[in-house]
Amino acid sequence: MSDLQKIFQEMKFDANVEDTKYNSRVLFIDALNTFLRSYAAIPTLDDNGHHIGGMSGFLKSVGSVVRDFKPSRVVIVFDGKGGSQRRRKIYSDYKSNRKPPTRLNRQYDMTTEEQETENMKWQLVTLIEMLECLPITIFTMDNIEADDVIAYASELITAQGGESIIYSTDKDFLQMVTETTKVYNPVKKKAYDVQTVIDTYGVHPDNFVYYRALLGDKSDNIDGIRGAGEKTLLKLFPELVNNSNTIDYDFIEQKFIDVKKKPKLIENILDNKDIVERNMQLMQLRDVNISADAKMKIVHKLDTIKTDLRKMDLTKLMIRSKVISNFPTYDMWLQSTFATLTRFTNGSDSISTTKL
Repeated sequence: MSDLQKIFQEMKFDANVEDTKYNSRVLFIDALNTFLRSYAAIPTLDDNGHHIGGMSGFLKSVGSVVRDFKPSRVVIVFDGKGGSQRRRKIYSDYKSNRKPPTRLNRQYDMTTEEQETENMKWQLVTLIEMLECLPITIFTMDNIEADDVIAYASELITAQGGESIIYSTDKDFLQMVTETTKVYNPVKKKAYDVQTVIDTYGVHPDNFVYYRALLGDKSDNIDGIRGAGEKTLLKLFPELVNNSNTIDYDFIEQKFIDVKKKPKLIENILDNKDIVERNMQLMQLRDVNISADAKMKIVHKLDTIKTDLRKMDLTKLMIRSKVISNFPTYDMWLQSTFATLTRFTNGSDSISTTKL
């Protein structure tokens, strides 16, 4: 039995219980994170030699976790057009070093960078068309990142007594882990509950965002505090492992207030409060800073029931894009993966707006 399946078994939801509600167990997919990884890593070509690995890899990845997790609902979230304006206002260099994947696993070397970009766009657009034929919910909100939408929507689900799992390689999501929210990293093939986060990082999820704020995040071009490393932080702050002593700037200041010769890292932290606070604003997901209007749109989307499987339309798209040849048991794959998601026909468990 896989690590993923063990953790899922411990969750209360039973996919076979007839009175299971639509939002009992929700699987949130970090869409662009999943697509870009598939696009770069999977070299699959169609009969004409065109790369289709982004589409086929995404569908297979989602299919695999749906079959393992057996969710009552799947929500796939893409970054909105324009990304995060809020974070760029806080820090203008946020994600300024982001580039398309350059390490491409390919069986050929005959395309230019421009051709690769066009192929990526075509695959992404076609993939979204395919997803719209499935009994899943698709989110995208202009100027808001998928991280914020997933975090807020996940909190809404768990506040109503449901359970959620977040499918992404983004470490920032580990701050969201609770008894009712899990994170699955498909690259490490590892499911994170509270104890797994503690065992892996020596940090409780309640303290994870501050831990990350001190370290920084090179992938998002967020610099941390000079001298901050994982081992050093754990040595100076063993309290990171606890959920009863949440670490923040005031805690650090008080802990070392009477220490005459402070460690250099502590001096750096105390002298760079502005960087720590900036990073906290950039990385915070437990209480996302998005507008009330955006929150209402998320509530409305979660209240919208989508259980239709448009098999004929999907099949046409799969044939047209030549992806269907990568699914030799296509009918069986479709049935075993998405059939259970079509059983909800009304929204009896609507989302409350009390968190707004």
